[in-house]
Amino acid sequence: MTKAIILSGGWGTRLRPLTCTKPKTLIPIVNKPVIERQILLLKSAGVKEIVLAVSVMDDVIKNYFREGEKLGIKIHYTGEKHPKGTAGAMKLAEDYLKDDNFFMLNGDVILNYDMGEMLKFHEKKKGIGTIAGKTVDDPSRYGVLIVNNETHQLLKFLEKDEYSPPNGKIVPMPINAGVYILESEIFSFVEPNKKVSIERQVFPRVANEKKLFYYPLTGIWNDVGKPYDLLQGNILLMNDLINKLDGKVKNLIDYSANIHPRTEIYPPCTIGENVVIHSDCKIGPNVVIGDNVLIENNTELSNCLIYNEVYISNNVKIEKAIIADNCNIRENVILEGNNENLVILASYVEVLNNLELIASKTISLTVCHHEVVNESMK
Repeated sequence: MTKAIILSGGWGTRLRPLTCTKPKTLIPIVNKPVIERQILLLKSAGVKEIVLAVSVMDDVIKNYFREGEKLGIKIHYTGEKHPKGTAGAMKLAEDYLKDDNFFMLNGDVILNYDMGEMLKFHEKKKGIGTIAGKTVDDPSRYGVLIVNNETHQLLKFLEKDEYSPPNGKIVPMPINAGVYILESEIFSFVEPNKKVSIERQVFPRVANEKKLFYYPLTGIWNDVGKPYDLLQGNILLMNDLINKLDGKVKNLIDYSANIHPRTEIYPPCTIGENVVIHSDCKIGPNVVIGDNVLIENNTELSNCLIYNEVYISNNVKIEKAIIADNCNIRENVILEGNNENLVILASYVEVLNNLELIASKTISLTVCHHEVVNESMK
């Protein structure tokens, strides 16, 4: 196998306003777009050609990846004029993929595991498809896999609205992780020029023929669904990347970063290229800072994501927040989330001096791009 397809056309509605100006699949995960991390994993498993099935803001995705030269992999594109569903998008790429088996990924999941092992498993089972699954405590948010644990045969594929917990009690179950290996025979299950869901219309038919299998994921997996999931997924992957390095490494700090010696870094943190952090700051734990960020004196950051080209002035406190590209945060500002409800600033937001933005207990506090915040929000 040398090929793969990544579905990259979603609107990212639940991540708005972050996805108003950036496609969901280009949202950074530990300072790399989520599909770039997927592409690098596929490359490590021997994949040499990838199809990106694009739709929403396709020009932005194409301009970022072009033909794959920077990543050392060949990238093709298919586009949808009208939504065709997950299987319909795959069908558009049939000419690229029909010669061999191939990976298929949803472009909005955070992954870090050996895909080569999944390929070995698939080839041993000799089915039409293998679905990667992850056991989670609450499967009600996802498509649930009913499996034979001895043979790994997938008996039923239930979308989230089709699943009812036994006796009404939620128990840990394997869920669809959005990563598949498929044989070219899968295309015979998809009618051309139709909107077809691979989860609802194709996988149940393949399962009925006893040719669908389940591969249990043991590595990192996280859905990029809601903003809190995005924050937690960054933290999860950051910890995994650090743990796989030299045991003495506690943070991921680019060599070009300029950090004042009186600033304290509390692990784990990621700090990108050309970041400047002035004195008496407290950074961490669980902080990811992008490239070309300037942080002034006596600022505290914890449990937050700071994207590229952000300016943070003196005496600022940020906790449980996501700050998108090119934001400008002035002096004596407090941004503070509340449990799973975050403070979210879209790109090019400016927060003026001496303000407090505090999320409520019931909903995240969001500011749309290019806005100037001139009064506190609680």
